[in-house]
Amino acid sequence: MYSSYFDDWQVKPEFSKEFISLWQGWLGKDNLSQLDNVGESEWSKFNNFIRLLSRRYQLYSVSHKTEKLMIVDDIEPLLSDHSESLEKDASKFSNFVIPSLDCIITEDWDYTYILWYRQTEVIKEIEPFLEQVNLCHFS
Repeated sequence: MYSSYFDDWQVKPEFSKEFISLWQGWLGKDNLSQLDNVGESEWSKFNNFIRLLSRRYQLYSVSHKTEKLMIVDDIEPLLSDHSESLEKDASKFSNFVIPSLDCIITEDWDYTYILWYRQTEVIKEIEPFLEQVNLCHFS
């Protein structure tokens, strides 16, 4: 199943991206200071988003090292708090596959997650979860 989504640790090129953020768009150089103001309550929005998804859909955790997807039975050990997130390098970022939606959700830099999808309907499917935790999305 891994090869349906990834080539050489990279998301396959046929996937489109939707960015998930605390803000409605890119901050730009003039507003980068807002990154310094993000605390535990803002960071927890991402964890709450993933929790909601895990209650509604079967999530799979991605292991690029073994090139396997593992069913997530308990999401909690896979979530990091704000201080842990500040110490992570990219190799430790969260990656989840939701096969029923044919999409991937990956953690990225600067308080951003990426929704990778093949069908645009996935955005509409995910949107209510984002609204519930007060996160924004944009292309």
